[in-house]
Amino acid sequence: MRLYLEELVDQCHSRYHLRLLFPDSPFVLQFQCEKERYAISVSNRGCAVLRDGSRQSHFDIKGKEKDMLSLLTGEERLSQLIESGILEVKGGYRQLLFVESILWLTRSRVKEPVQV
Repeated sequence: MRLYLEELVDQCHSRYHLRLLFPDSPFVLQFQCEKERYAISVSNRGCAVLRDGSRQSHFDIKGKEKDMLSLLTGEERLSQLIESGILEVKGGYRQLLFVESILWLTRSRVKEPVQV
């Protein structure tokens, strides 16, 4: 799981245009998989995987690790996993939209476009 979060942080750094979306002060996103907690910090000054996943967060995502991995690899969107009851979230609607944007725009797996 930590490896996937590090990849997410790398994508945040490599996609310079996304920094315009990032807040000035760090936004902490926490993932809880069964008993393990992980967190990342996102800001326009830099992104990082946090060592201590138990600190105060702005948005929490809770679920099974396999479902988190499908989210982090770009196979599924956060809103779809929430609607189907697979993942639980804690945070406001604005934060949900921000997290969904970050996760979708930094996904490492790009699906082929459909041509008509």
